[in-house]
Amino acid sequence: MKKILILTLIFGLIGLFGSLGIQVARAVTTDLDVTMTAGSLSISNSTATTASYTGKTVSTAEQTDTATIGDATHTNTTGIEVTDLRGTGAGWSTVMTVTNLTTLATQKTLAGSNNTVTFTGTYDGLDGVIDPNGTFKVEITTGGAVGTAVFKWWDPAGNLTSTVTTAASVVLSNGITVNFDATTYAVDDSWSAGVDVFPYNYNTTKGLTATPSVIYANSGVTTGVTAGSAELMAGTGATSDAKTVMTATVNNGFGDYFIDMGLSQTIHPNSLSGSYTSTATITVS
Repeated sequence: MKKILILTLIFGLIGLFGSLGIQVARAVTTDLDVTMTAGSLSISNSTATTASYTGKTVSTAEQTDTATIGDATHTNTTGIEVTDLRGTGAGWSTVMTVTNLTTLATQKTLAGSNNTVTFTGTYDGLDGVIDPNGTFKVEITTGGAVGTAVFKWWDPAGNLTSTVTTAASVVLSNGITVNFDATTYAVDDSWSAGVDVFPYNYNTTKGLTATPSVIYANSGVTTGVTAGSAELMAGTGATSDAKTVMTATVNNGFGDYFIDMGLSQTIHPNSLSGSYTSTATITVS
């Protein structure tokens, strides 16, 4: 009897709500989703494609010269830029290698009247610091036109290579090529070109010291993003071993980061005058 009364009451209330215009709520659900496509890990030096040392005057004493990849502000969007838009939290590492600072002097005619031989290329500096400075030398041993004349040559360390036939261009060593213009060459005609190097590492304590700056986060936070330490570049080849610029640990490094690199280069005494060049290669992975 009570159940009948309760049901009667419920139906009565429903009828009352309906007559009063009161609606009973009903609900449905819609699932929402968004897909975030992974971007890429990239590096740029568009604001620091060149870095010039201040320059020195040739001296009998050892000197130090400085440069900066980027600028001295360290809190702006200038310098080496790493952007991580992958959205994976994998972390990343940025490293730098450098080649030796080297120069190739203009050729000198040592004997003969032909001023038709030139030396070109980028010297790799692997003969090291030589006193007096290293020289490539070419001497004609059999006369004639290009393709017939024969020559011998010496590298900066004094090593001799004999019986080489002339051509428009002949690769010597250490990145240097000798070029013979079309003319008739005579026995004993000879030419030379000096080379010099400021190595990134020599005597294990001198060379190029690279110092990363503080990190500027243009987007993101610097938690887990760390600059490398100041250290002398290491290695024995034409290109140095890789030196850490900055790293992001796992689950860090989302965003856009800038860093500058200070450079301090040892300049040996009694160097050649001229323009010395090298290449810094910066990669992220």
